[in-house]
Amino acid sequence: MTINPGWKYYDNLTYAPAVRKGNMLFISGQDAAIADPTTGKLTFSEDILEQTKVIYEKFKEILEAAGASFEDVVSTTDYVTTTKNYKATAEVRRQYFGESFPASTGVIVKSLLHKGALIEIDAVAILDR
Repeated sequence: MTINPGWKYYDNLTYAPAVRKGNMLFISGQDAAIADPTTGKLTFSEDILEQTKVIYEKFKEILEAAGASFEDVVSTTDYVTTTKNYKATAEVRRQYFGESFPASTGVIVKSLLHKGALIEIDAVAILDR
């Protein structure tokens, strides 16, 4: 089952923000792109910490649309183009996960799909309901 919190952006794409299969929720890689309401142009903060905050807010919307929460997340993968200020993103994780952290992998990549993206994160959650 496709999970979309109502984001029109995905109407023309060939993938969903998330997919639920049984009790598993697979969240597609999210970056911090924010579409300008007038032009549709994607914009990004130039700071990895600020981009991470946007991504976790997107995760929150997706999880809520699936009837889930951060407590259900069992794994994340961070794809980063820079390690500059990357350590600061741990505070964002603490804010959303508390002290119950999921398994996590970090991967340094040359670039991401959207120009200006410094980090993209995907996640897997297991829903006990």
